[in-house]
Amino acid sequence: MSWGEELWDKYEDVVSLVSQGTRELDTFYKGFLKERSRIENEYAKHLRKMIRTYTPKTNKKATDEESTQTHGFRLILEELGYQAGQHELVADSFGKDYAKDIENRVNEVKKEMKKSRNEADTLQRNLNQSYKALDHSKLKYQKAHIELEITKATYEKTEVDGTVSRNEVDKMKAMYQKKIRDHDDGKGQYANQLMKTNEIQQEHFFTLLPCVLNNIQSLSVGNCDFFKELMSKYVKQEREIVPIVAKCHEEMEKAIEAVYSIKDSGMIVNKLKTGDVPPEDFVFEELQPGTVLKTNFLTKMKRSKSTPNLNMESPNYFQRKRYLEKKTDAHKIEIAKVQKEMKGLQVMVKTYTDNPKFGDVKQFQGELETAAKRVQVLESELTTFKTDLADVNNQLENIRIKSPARSRKWSFPGQLSSNQLENMEIESPKIVSPTLATGWEDDFSDVCQLPPSPLNQPISIPIPLTVKPEPKPKLKPKPPPIKDVSKPPQDGKGPKLRKVVALYQFDSDATDTISMAEGEEFLLTEDDQDGWTKVQRVDSRFFEDMGEGFVPTSFVQNI
Repeated sequence: MSWGEELWDKYEDVVSLVSQGTRELDTFYKGFLKERSRIENEYAKHLRKMIRTYTPKTNKKATDEESTQTHGFRLILEELGYQAGQHELVADSFGKDYAKDIENRVNEVKKEMKKSRNEADTLQRNLNQSYKALDHSKLKYQKAHIELEITKATYEKTEVDGTVSRNEVDKMKAMYQKKIRDHDDGKGQYANQLMKTNEIQQEHFFTLLPCVLNNIQSLSVGNCDFFKELMSKYVKQEREIVPIVAKCHEEMEKAIEAVYSIKDSGMIVNKLKTGDVPPEDFVFEELQPGTVLKTNFLTKMKRSKSTPNLNMESPNYFQRKRYLEKKTDAHKIEIAKVQKEMKGLQVMVKTYTDNPKFGDVKQFQGELETAAKRVQVLESELTTFKTDLADVNNQLENIRIKSPARSRKWSFPGQLSSNQLENMEIESPKIVSPTLATGWEDDFSDVCQLPPSPLNQPISIPIPLTVKPEPKPKLKPKPPPIKDVSKPPQDGKGPKLRKVVALYQFDSDATDTISMAEGEEFLLTEDDQDGWTKVQRVDSRFFEDMGEGFVPTSFVQNI
Protein backbone atom coordinates (compact mmCIF):
# COMPACT_ATOMS: atom_id res chain seq x y z
CA MET A 1 0.00 0.00 0.00
CA SER A 2 1.32 3.36 -1.09
CA TRP A 3 1.06 6.36 1.19
CA GLY A 4 1.01 8.62 -1.85
CA GLU A 5 -2.26 7.10 -3.03
CA GLU A 6 -3.93 6.32 0.29
CA LEU A 7 -2.80 9.19 2.49
CA TRP A 8 -2.62 12.11 0.04
CA ASP A 9 -4.85 14.18 2.33
CA LYS A 10 -2.99 13.24 5.59
CA TYR A 11 0.38 14.74 4.92
CA GLU A 12 0.70 16.53 8.27
CA ASP A 13 -0.34 13.44 10.23
CA VAL A 14 2.13 11.30 8.30
CA VAL A 15 4.95 13.71 9.02
CA SER A 16 4.02 13.79 12.72
CA LEU A 17 4.00 9.98 13.06
CA VAL A 18 7.33 9.48 11.28
CA SER A 19 8.92 12.23 13.38
CA GLN A 20 7.63 10.56 16.54
CA GLY A 21 9.07 7.18 15.46
CA THR A 22 12.42 8.82 14.85
CA ARG A 23 12.35 10.40 18.31
CA GLU A 24 11.60 6.98 19.81
CA LEU A 25 14.74 5.60 18.17
CA ASP A 26 16.78 8.43 19.61
CA THR A 27 15.37 8.30 23.13
CA PHE A 28 13.46 5.12 23.97
CA TYR A 29 15.47 2.37 22.22
CA LYS A 30 18.79 4.15 22.61
CA GLY A 31 18.05 4.55 26.32
CA PHE A 32 17.23 0.84 26.56
CA LEU A 33 20.60 -0.13 25.08
CA LYS A 34 22.49 2.30 27.30
CA GLU A 35 20.74 0.96 30.37
CA ARG A 36 21.55 -2.60 29.33
CA SER A 37 25.16 -1.58 28.77
CA ARG A 38 25.29 -0.07 32.26
CA ILE A 39 23.90 -3.27 33.80
CA GLU A 40 26.43 -5.44 31.94
CA ASN A 41 29.26 -3.15 33.03
CA GLU A 42 28.12 -3.22 36.63
CA TYR A 43 27.85 -7.01 36.52
CA ALA A 44 31.35 -7.37 35.07
CA LYS A 45 32.68 -4.85 37.60
CA HIS A 46 31.19 -6.75 40.53
CA LEU A 47 32.51 -10.03 39.12
CA ARG A 48 36.03 -8.67 38.93
CA LYS A 49 35.76 -7.18 42.42
CA MET A 50 34.63 -10.56 43.74
CA ILE A 51 37.51 -12.27 41.90
CA ARG A 52 40.03 -9.89 43.51
CA THR A 53 38.46 -10.49 46.93
CA TYR A 54 38.44 -14.29 46.76
CA THR A 55 41.63 -14.94 44.78
CA PRO A 56 43.95 -16.98 47.05
CA LYS A 57 46.89 -14.94 48.20
CA THR A 58 50.28 -16.05 46.91
CA ASN A 59 53.18 -16.09 49.33
CA LYS A 60 56.32 -15.31 47.36
CA LYS A 61 58.50 -16.76 50.10
CA ALA A 62 56.58 -20.03 50.21
CA THR A 63 58.28 -22.90 48.40
CA ASP A 64 55.55 -25.51 48.82
CA GLU A 65 53.48 -26.54 45.85
CA GLU A 66 49.94 -25.19 45.76
CA SER A 67 47.22 -27.72 46.61
CA THR A 68 44.97 -28.97 43.82
CA GLN A 69 41.98 -27.52 45.65
CA THR A 70 43.49 -24.03 45.77
CA HIS A 71 44.78 -24.33 42.22
CA GLY A 72 41.37 -25.51 41.01
CA PHE A 73 39.60 -22.61 42.70
CA ARG A 74 42.15 -20.21 41.18
CA LEU A 75 41.35 -21.63 37.72
CA ILE A 76 37.62 -21.24 38.38
CA LEU A 77 38.16 -17.57 39.26
CA GLU A 78 40.28 -17.17 36.13
CA GLU A 79 37.48 -18.53 33.94
CA LEU A 80 35.05 -16.25 35.79
CA GLY A 81 37.29 -13.36 34.80
CA TYR A 82 36.97 -14.43 31.17
CA GLN A 83 33.19 -14.36 31.59
CA ALA A 84 33.43 -10.84 33.00
CA GLY A 85 35.44 -9.87 29.92
CA GLN A 86 32.67 -11.15 27.66
CA HIS A 87 30.10 -9.09 29.54
CA GLU A 88 32.36 -6.06 29.15
CA LEU A 89 32.47 -6.63 25.39
CA VAL A 90 28.67 -6.85 25.28
CA ALA A 91 28.37 -3.66 27.32
CA ASP A 92 30.79 -1.89 25.01
CA SER A 93 28.79 -2.94 21.94
CA PHE A 94 25.46 -1.92 23.47
CA GLY A 95 26.64 1.37 24.91
CA LYS A 96 28.90 2.58 22.11
CA ASP A 97 28.55 0.74 18.82
CA TYR A 98 24.77 0.36 18.78
CA ALA A 99 24.17 3.83 20.22
CA LYS A 100 26.37 5.27 17.47
CA ASP A 101 24.37 3.40 14.84
CA ILE A 102 21.14 4.88 16.24
CA GLU A 103 22.60 8.39 16.17
CA ASN A 104 23.64 7.97 12.55
CA ARG A 105 20.20 6.64 11.60
CA VAL A 106 18.37 9.46 13.40
CA ASN A 107 20.55 12.11 11.77
CA GLU A 108 19.97 10.54 8.36
CA VAL A 109 16.16 10.41 8.87
CA LYS A 110 16.05 13.99 10.13
CA LYS A 111 17.98 15.15 7.11
CA GLU A 112 15.66 13.31 4.68
CA MET A 113 12.56 14.51 6.55
CA LYS A 114 13.74 18.09 6.32
CA LYS A 115 14.34 17.69 2.62
CA SER A 116 10.87 16.12 2.10
CA ARG A 117 9.15 18.84 4.09
CA ASN A 118 10.88 21.58 2.13
CA GLU A 119 9.86 19.89 -1.10
CA ALA A 120 6.25 19.54 0.09
CA ASP A 121 6.17 23.19 1.16
CA THR A 122 7.41 24.25 -2.28
CA LEU A 123 4.76 22.13 -3.98
CA GLN A 124 2.06 23.61 -1.74
CA ARG A 125 3.21 27.17 -2.50
CA ASN A 126 3.13 26.51 -6.23
CA LEU A 127 -0.38 25.05 -5.93
CA ASN A 128 -1.56 28.01 -3.86
CA GLN A 129 -0.15 30.45 -6.40
CA SER A 130 -1.99 28.63 -9.14
CA TYR A 131 -5.21 28.82 -7.11
CA LYS A 132 -4.64 32.51 -6.57
CA ALA A 133 -4.01 33.15 -10.27
CA LEU A 134 -7.18 31.24 -11.09
CA ASP A 135 -9.21 33.30 -8.64
CA HIS A 136 -7.74 36.50 -10.08
CA SER A 137 -8.53 35.56 -13.69
CA LYS A 138 -12.01 34.44 -12.68
CA LEU A 139 -12.72 37.72 -10.87
CA LYS A 140 -11.46 39.67 -13.88
CA TYR A 141 -13.66 37.61 -16.16
CA GLN A 142 -16.65 38.17 -13.87
CA LYS A 143 -16.00 41.91 -13.81
CA ALA A 144 -15.74 42.07 -17.59
CA HIS A 145 -18.93 40.07 -17.85
CA ILE A 146 -20.84 42.45 -15.53
CA GLU A 147 -19.55 45.53 -17.31
CA LEU A 148 -20.50 44.00 -20.65
CA GLU A 149 -24.05 43.35 -19.43
CA ILE A 150 -24.39 46.93 -18.17
CA THR A 151 -22.94 48.45 -21.32
CA LYS A 152 -25.15 46.25 -23.48
CA ALA A 153 -28.30 47.33 -21.64
CA THR A 154 -27.33 51.02 -21.85
CA TYR A 155 -26.52 50.75 -25.56
CA GLU A 156 -29.83 49.05 -26.34
CA LYS A 157 -31.74 51.63 -24.33
CA THR A 158 -29.92 54.54 -25.96
CA GLU A 159 -30.47 53.13 -29.44
CA VAL A 160 -34.23 52.86 -28.88
CA ASP A 161 -34.50 56.25 -27.21
CA GLY A 162 -35.04 58.90 -29.90
CA THR A 163 -33.97 61.80 -27.76
CA VAL A 164 -30.35 60.70 -27.85
CA SER A 165 -28.23 62.02 -30.64
CA ARG A 166 -26.67 59.77 -33.19
CA ASN A 167 -23.29 60.73 -32.00
CA GLU A 168 -24.06 59.53 -28.49
CA VAL A 169 -25.44 56.32 -29.88
CA ASP A 170 -22.20 55.66 -31.81
CA LYS A 171 -20.18 56.31 -28.70
CA MET A 172 -22.26 53.83 -26.73
CA LYS A 173 -21.89 51.30 -29.56
CA ALA A 174 -18.12 51.66 -29.57
CA MET A 175 -18.07 51.25 -25.80
CA TYR A 176 -20.27 48.17 -26.06
CA GLN A 177 -17.96 46.61 -28.62
CA LYS A 178 -14.93 47.35 -26.39
CA LYS A 179 -16.59 45.64 -23.44
CA ILE A 180 -17.27 42.67 -25.65
CA ARG A 181 -13.55 42.46 -26.45
CA ASP A 182 -12.61 42.85 -22.75
CA HIS A 183 -15.12 40.20 -21.87
CA ASP A 184 -13.67 37.84 -24.44
CA ASP A 185 -10.11 38.52 -23.22
CA GLY A 186 -11.08 37.91 -19.60
CA LYS A 187 -12.91 34.77 -20.55
CA GLY A 188 -9.93 33.51 -22.49
CA GLN A 189 -7.52 34.29 -19.67
CA TYR A 190 -9.79 32.57 -17.16
CA ALA A 191 -10.10 29.51 -19.38
CA ASN A 192 -6.36 29.39 -19.89
CA GLN A 193 -5.62 29.78 -16.19
CA LEU A 194 -8.22 27.19 -15.37
CA MET A 195 -6.46 24.68 -17.57
CA LYS A 196 -3.10 25.49 -16.01
CA THR A 197 -4.45 25.23 -12.48
CA ASN A 198 -6.06 21.89 -13.24
CA GLU A 199 -2.81 20.59 -14.64
CA ILE A 200 -0.84 21.84 -11.65
CA GLN A 201 -3.40 20.40 -9.26
CA GLN A 202 -3.38 17.03 -10.96
CA GLU A 203 0.40 16.95 -10.97
CA HIS A 204 0.46 17.98 -7.32
CA PHE A 205 -1.99 15.38 -6.02
CA PHE A 206 -1.18 12.53 -8.38
CA THR A 207 2.57 12.87 -8.91
CA LEU A 208 4.52 15.34 -6.78
CA LEU A 209 2.83 14.99 -3.38
CA PRO A 210 2.62 11.16 -3.63
CA CYS A 211 6.31 11.13 -4.38
CA VAL A 212 7.01 13.10 -1.20
CA LEU A 213 4.70 10.84 0.82
CA ASN A 214 6.33 7.75 -0.63
CA ASN A 215 9.74 9.12 0.39
CA ILE A 216 8.45 9.64 3.92
CA GLN A 217 7.00 6.13 3.85
CA SER A 218 10.40 4.75 2.87
CA LEU A 219 11.91 6.55 5.90
CA SER A 220 9.29 4.95 8.17
CA VAL A 221 9.90 1.52 6.65
CA GLY A 222 13.65 2.12 7.01
CA ASN A 223 13.20 2.95 10.69
CA CYS A 224 11.34 -0.30 11.22
CA ASP A 225 13.95 -2.30 9.32
CA PHE A 226 16.70 -0.54 11.24
CA PHE A 227 15.03 -1.49 14.54
CA LYS A 228 14.69 -5.07 13.35
CA GLU A 229 18.34 -5.24 12.32
CA LEU A 230 19.43 -3.55 15.57
CA MET A 231 17.54 -6.01 17.75
CA SER A 232 18.87 -8.92 15.66
CA LYS A 233 22.42 -7.70 16.30
CA TYR A 234 21.52 -7.30 19.95
CA VAL A 235 20.38 -10.92 20.24
CA LYS A 236 23.26 -12.19 18.09
CA GLN A 237 25.77 -10.36 20.28
CA GLU A 238 24.45 -12.15 23.33
CA ARG A 239 24.34 -15.51 21.57
CA GLU A 240 27.96 -15.13 20.46
CA ILE A 241 29.19 -15.10 24.05
CA VAL A 242 27.17 -18.20 24.95
CA PRO A 243 29.75 -20.67 23.46
CA ILE A 244 32.57 -18.77 25.17
CA VAL A 245 30.76 -18.82 28.51
CA ALA A 246 30.01 -22.52 27.95
CA LYS A 247 33.71 -23.09 27.26
CA CYS A 248 34.48 -21.29 30.53
CA HIS A 249 32.06 -23.64 32.28
CA GLU A 250 33.79 -26.64 30.68
CA GLU A 251 37.16 -25.38 31.89
CA MET A 252 35.67 -24.89 35.35
CA GLU A 253 34.45 -28.49 35.31
CA LYS A 254 37.92 -29.65 34.28
CA ALA A 255 39.44 -27.62 37.12
CA ILE A 256 36.97 -29.20 39.55
CA GLU A 257 37.76 -32.70 38.24
CA ALA A 258 41.48 -31.97 38.66
CA VAL A 259 41.04 -31.47 42.40
CA TYR A 260 42.66 -34.60 43.84
CA SER A 261 42.08 -35.07 47.53
CA ILE A 262 44.67 -37.83 47.89
CA LYS A 263 47.37 -35.62 46.38
CA ASP A 264 46.41 -32.70 48.64
CA SER A 265 46.55 -35.02 51.63
CA GLY A 266 50.02 -36.13 50.57
CA MET A 267 51.09 -32.50 50.14
CA ILE A 268 50.06 -31.81 53.73
CA VAL A 269 52.25 -34.75 54.76
CA ASN A 270 55.19 -33.32 52.82
CA LYS A 271 54.56 -29.89 54.31
CA LEU A 272 54.30 -30.95 57.95
CA LYS A 273 56.31 -34.17 58.09
CA THR A 274 59.36 -34.00 60.35
CA GLY A 275 60.89 -37.42 59.75
CA ASP A 276 60.66 -38.34 63.44
CA VAL A 277 59.13 -41.63 64.55
CA PRO A 278 56.69 -42.45 67.37
CA PRO A 279 58.23 -42.98 70.82
CA GLU A 280 59.44 -46.37 71.97
CA ASP A 281 57.37 -48.57 74.27
CA PHE A 282 57.64 -47.89 77.99
CA VAL A 283 59.89 -50.30 79.91
CA PHE A 284 58.40 -52.00 82.96
CA GLU A 285 59.95 -50.64 86.13
CA GLU A 286 59.64 -52.98 89.09
CA LEU A 287 59.60 -51.42 92.52
CA GLN A 288 62.03 -53.07 94.94
CA PRO A 289 61.07 -53.73 98.57
CA GLY A 290 61.76 -50.80 100.80
CA THR A 291 61.55 -48.22 98.02
CA VAL A 292 60.26 -44.91 99.36
CA LEU A 293 58.59 -42.55 96.91
CA LYS A 294 58.42 -38.88 97.72
CA THR A 295 55.58 -38.29 95.30
CA ASN A 296 52.55 -40.22 94.25
CA PHE A 297 53.83 -42.97 92.00
CA LEU A 298 50.61 -43.32 90.05
CA THR A 299 50.39 -39.56 89.51
CA LYS A 300 53.96 -39.49 88.29
CA MET A 301 53.30 -42.36 85.97
CA LYS A 302 50.21 -40.63 84.65
CA ARG A 303 52.19 -37.50 83.94
CA SER A 304 54.95 -39.47 82.31
CA LYS A 305 52.42 -41.03 79.97
CA SER A 306 51.11 -37.61 78.94
CA THR A 307 54.60 -36.36 78.12
CA PRO A 308 56.50 -39.16 76.37
CA ASN A 309 60.02 -38.61 75.15
CA LEU A 310 59.21 -37.26 71.71
CA ASN A 311 62.49 -35.40 71.35
CA MET A 312 60.73 -32.18 70.23
CA GLU A 313 64.03 -30.35 69.95
CA SER A 314 65.31 -32.68 67.27
CA PRO A 315 65.89 -31.07 63.85
CA ASN A 316 63.22 -31.35 61.16
CA TYR A 317 65.14 -33.64 58.86
CA PHE A 318 62.37 -34.26 56.34
CA GLN A 319 61.75 -30.57 55.65
CA ARG A 320 65.49 -30.07 55.47
CA LYS A 321 65.59 -32.85 52.89
CA ARG A 322 62.87 -31.17 50.82
CA TYR A 323 64.71 -27.85 50.97
CA LEU A 324 68.00 -29.42 49.87
CA GLU A 325 66.31 -31.32 47.03
CA LYS A 326 64.75 -28.09 45.73
CA LYS A 327 68.04 -26.22 46.00
CA THR A 328 69.84 -29.07 44.24
CA ASP A 329 67.40 -29.10 41.35
CA ALA A 330 67.50 -25.31 41.06
CA HIS A 331 71.32 -25.32 40.96
CA LYS A 332 71.37 -28.02 38.29
CA ILE A 333 69.07 -25.92 36.13
CA GLU A 334 71.13 -22.81 36.74
CA ILE A 335 74.39 -24.61 35.93
CA ALA A 336 72.94 -25.94 32.67
CA LYS A 337 71.77 -22.42 31.82
CA VAL A 338 75.18 -20.84 32.50
CA GLN A 339 76.97 -23.61 30.61
CA LYS A 340 74.74 -22.94 27.64
CA GLU A 341 75.68 -19.27 27.84
CA MET A 342 79.34 -20.28 28.01
CA LYS A 343 79.02 -22.27 24.79
CA GLY A 344 77.61 -19.21 23.06
CA LEU A 345 80.40 -17.04 24.47
CA GLN A 346 82.98 -19.59 23.31
CA VAL A 347 81.63 -19.32 19.79
CA MET A 348 81.79 -15.52 20.00
CA VAL A 349 85.35 -15.59 21.36
CA LYS A 350 86.46 -17.96 18.58
CA THR A 351 84.72 -15.86 15.92
CA TYR A 352 86.20 -12.56 17.13
CA THR A 353 89.63 -14.17 17.55
CA ASP A 354 89.59 -15.49 13.98
CA ASN A 355 88.19 -12.17 12.68
CA PRO A 356 89.75 -9.26 14.61
CA LYS A 357 87.98 -6.76 12.36
CA PHE A 358 84.69 -7.66 14.05
CA GLY A 359 85.81 -5.96 17.27
CA ASP A 360 87.59 -6.46 20.57
CA VAL A 361 87.42 -10.01 21.90
CA LYS A 362 88.31 -9.00 25.48
CA GLN A 363 84.71 -8.13 26.29
CA PHE A 364 83.54 -11.65 25.51
CA GLN A 365 86.56 -13.16 27.27
CA GLY A 366 85.65 -11.23 30.40
CA GLU A 367 82.06 -12.42 30.21
CA LEU A 368 83.30 -15.97 29.65
CA GLU A 369 85.55 -15.81 32.71
CA THR A 370 82.66 -14.42 34.79
CA ALA A 371 80.40 -17.22 33.61
CA ALA A 372 83.08 -19.81 34.35
CA LYS A 373 83.50 -18.46 37.88
CA ARG A 374 79.74 -18.51 38.26
CA VAL A 375 79.73 -22.20 37.26
CA GLN A 376 82.47 -22.89 39.79
CA VAL A 377 80.49 -21.25 42.57
CA LEU A 378 77.31 -23.07 41.59
CA GLU A 379 79.07 -26.43 41.36
CA SER A 380 80.67 -25.82 44.73
CA GLU A 381 77.29 -24.99 46.27
CA LEU A 382 75.74 -27.99 44.51
CA THR A 383 78.36 -30.28 45.99
CA THR A 384 77.65 -28.83 49.43
CA PHE A 385 73.93 -29.39 48.97
CA LYS A 386 74.49 -32.98 47.82
CA THR A 387 76.69 -33.67 50.82
CA ASP A 388 74.14 -32.19 53.22
CA LEU A 389 71.38 -34.11 51.49
CA ALA A 390 73.28 -37.39 51.89
CA ASP A 391 73.77 -36.63 55.60
CA VAL A 392 70.08 -35.85 56.03
CA ASN A 393 69.10 -39.07 54.24
CA ASN A 394 71.42 -41.03 56.52
CA GLN A 395 69.86 -39.39 59.56
CA LEU A 396 66.36 -40.21 58.33
CA GLU A 397 67.38 -43.81 57.64
CA ASN A 398 68.90 -44.17 61.10
CA ILE A 399 65.73 -42.76 62.66
CA ARG A 400 63.60 -45.17 60.62
CA ILE A 401 65.74 -48.15 61.59
CA LYS A 402 65.52 -47.27 65.29
CA SER A 403 61.74 -46.94 65.15
CA PRO A 404 59.88 -49.51 67.32
CA ALA A 405 57.16 -49.65 64.69
CA ARG A 406 59.51 -50.57 61.87
CA SER A 407 58.09 -54.07 61.55
CA ARG A 408 54.51 -52.94 61.98
CA LYS A 409 52.32 -52.32 59.03
CA TRP A 410 50.18 -49.23 59.42
CA SER A 411 46.67 -49.79 58.09
CA PHE A 412 43.45 -47.87 58.42
CA PRO A 413 39.92 -48.87 57.41
CA GLY A 414 39.67 -45.71 55.36
CA GLN A 415 42.34 -47.01 53.04
CA LEU A 416 40.12 -49.88 51.86
CA SER A 417 37.54 -49.56 49.15
CA SER A 418 33.86 -50.03 49.89
CA ASN A 419 33.83 -53.33 47.96
CA GLN A 420 36.72 -54.65 49.99
CA LEU A 421 34.96 -53.71 53.20
CA GLU A 422 31.75 -55.40 52.08
CA ASN A 423 33.58 -58.60 51.11
CA MET A 424 35.48 -58.82 54.37
CA GLU A 425 34.29 -61.60 56.73
CA ILE A 426 33.38 -60.48 60.23
CA GLU A 427 35.39 -62.56 62.69
CA SER A 428 35.29 -62.75 66.46
CA PRO A 429 37.69 -60.31 68.10
CA LYS A 430 41.16 -61.64 68.73
CA ILE A 431 43.18 -60.12 71.52
CA VAL A 432 46.92 -60.16 71.12
CA SER A 433 48.98 -59.78 74.22
CA PRO A 434 51.11 -56.65 74.22
CA THR A 435 54.72 -57.11 73.21
CA LEU A 436 56.99 -55.31 75.63
CA ALA A 437 60.46 -54.20 74.65
CA THR A 438 62.00 -56.42 77.32
CA GLY A 439 62.67 -59.62 75.44
CA TRP A 440 59.35 -61.31 76.26
CA GLU A 441 58.17 -61.66 72.71
CA ASP A 442 58.03 -65.50 72.92
CA ASP A 443 56.03 -65.49 76.11
CA PHE A 444 53.27 -63.14 74.99
CA SER A 445 53.03 -63.59 71.23
CA ASP A 446 50.29 -66.25 71.22
CA VAL A 447 46.85 -65.33 70.01
CA CYS A 448 44.09 -66.32 72.39
CA GLN A 449 40.36 -66.40 71.82
CA LEU A 450 38.67 -64.46 74.61
CA PRO A 451 35.02 -63.54 75.09
CA PRO A 452 34.24 -59.84 75.00
CA SER A 453 34.52 -58.31 78.46
CA PRO A 454 31.63 -56.28 79.90
CA LEU A 455 31.86 -52.54 79.88
CA ASN A 456 33.46 -50.77 82.87
CA GLN A 457 35.06 -54.04 83.98
CA PRO A 458 38.77 -53.85 84.85
CA ILE A 459 41.02 -56.23 82.97
CA SER A 460 43.88 -57.78 84.86
CA ILE A 461 47.14 -58.13 82.95
CA PRO A 462 49.75 -60.45 84.44
CA ILE A 463 52.97 -58.72 85.37
CA PRO A 464 56.08 -60.71 84.39
CA LEU A 465 58.90 -61.50 86.69
CA THR A 466 61.87 -59.22 86.84
CA VAL A 467 63.93 -59.73 83.74
CA LYS A 468 66.75 -57.52 82.66
CA PRO A 469 66.05 -56.12 79.24
CA GLU A 470 68.45 -57.11 76.54
CA PRO A 471 70.22 -54.12 75.06
CA LYS A 472 69.47 -53.40 71.45
CA PRO A 473 72.36 -53.71 69.06
CA LYS A 474 73.67 -50.38 67.91
CA LEU A 475 73.90 -49.89 64.19
CA LYS A 476 77.25 -48.75 62.94
CA PRO A 477 77.13 -45.88 60.47
CA LYS A 478 78.35 -46.58 56.99
CA PRO A 479 81.96 -45.47 56.47
CA PRO A 480 82.50 -42.63 54.00
CA PRO A 481 83.84 -43.56 50.58
CA ILE A 482 87.61 -43.70 50.37
CA LYS A 483 89.07 -41.48 47.71
CA ASP A 484 92.09 -42.68 45.80
CA VAL A 485 94.52 -39.78 45.96
CA SER A 486 97.59 -41.79 44.98
CA LYS A 487 99.66 -40.57 42.08
CA PRO A 488 99.51 -42.40 38.79
CA PRO A 489 102.02 -45.24 38.49
CA GLN A 490 105.18 -44.25 36.76
CA ASP A 491 106.05 -47.76 35.55
CA GLY A 492 102.97 -48.16 33.34
CA LYS A 493 101.27 -50.63 35.70
CA GLY A 494 97.89 -50.08 37.37
CA PRO A 495 94.67 -48.53 36.01
CA LYS A 496 94.92 -46.27 33.01
CA LEU A 497 94.22 -42.57 33.74
CA ARG A 498 91.75 -40.57 31.72
CA LYS A 499 92.78 -37.60 29.64
CA VAL A 500 91.20 -34.15 29.69
CA VAL A 501 91.69 -31.09 27.47
CA ALA A 502 91.66 -27.44 28.57
CA LEU A 503 88.75 -25.46 27.14
CA TYR A 504 90.09 -22.09 28.27
CA GLN A 505 93.32 -20.56 29.44
CA PHE A 506 93.85 -20.57 33.23
CA ASP A 507 96.53 -18.66 35.14
CA SER A 508 97.56 -20.21 38.43
CA ASP A 509 97.39 -17.90 41.46
CA ALA A 510 97.99 -20.43 44.28
CA THR A 511 100.58 -23.05 45.16
CA ASP A 512 98.18 -26.00 44.78
CA THR A 513 96.89 -24.92 41.34
CA ILE A 514 98.48 -25.26 37.94
CA SER A 515 98.37 -22.99 34.90
CA MET A 516 97.10 -24.29 31.58
CA ALA A 517 96.74 -23.09 27.98
CA GLU A 518 93.68 -23.51 25.79
CA GLY A 519 93.81 -26.89 24.01
CA GLU A 520 96.47 -28.37 26.36
CA GLU A 521 95.97 -32.01 27.38
CA PHE A 522 96.35 -33.40 30.94
CA LEU A 523 95.99 -36.66 32.84
CA LEU A 524 93.10 -36.71 35.32
CA THR A 525 94.51 -37.75 38.70
CA GLU A 526 91.60 -36.79 40.97
CA ASP A 527 87.91 -36.17 40.22
CA ASP A 528 85.96 -33.03 40.93
CA GLN A 529 86.12 -31.69 44.49
CA ASP A 530 84.02 -28.58 45.14
CA GLY A 531 84.47 -27.36 41.56
CA TRP A 532 88.23 -28.19 41.26
CA THR A 533 89.83 -31.14 39.46
CA LYS A 534 93.40 -32.36 39.98
CA VAL A 535 95.39 -33.00 36.78
CA GLN A 536 98.99 -33.77 35.75
CA ARG A 537 100.75 -32.04 32.86
CA VAL A 538 101.94 -34.33 30.05
CA ASP A 539 103.09 -31.77 27.46
CA SER A 540 105.95 -29.29 28.03
CA ARG A 541 105.27 -27.20 24.92
CA PHE A 542 103.12 -24.71 26.83
CA PHE A 543 104.76 -24.61 30.29
CA GLU A 544 108.08 -25.94 31.64
CA ASP A 545 106.44 -27.03 34.91
CA MET A 546 105.59 -30.75 34.50
CA GLY A 547 104.00 -31.12 37.92
CA GLU A 548 100.35 -31.55 38.92
CA GLY A 549 97.78 -29.30 40.52
CA PHE A 550 94.14 -28.26 40.65
CA VAL A 551 92.28 -26.51 37.81
CA PRO A 552 88.62 -25.39 37.54
CA THR A 553 86.38 -28.33 36.61
CA SER A 554 84.40 -26.21 34.17
CA PHE A 555 87.60 -25.29 32.30
CA VAL A 556 88.37 -28.89 31.22
CA GLN A 557 86.57 -31.59 29.30
CA ASN A 558 87.08 -35.34 29.06
CA ILE A 559 88.64 -36.64 25.84
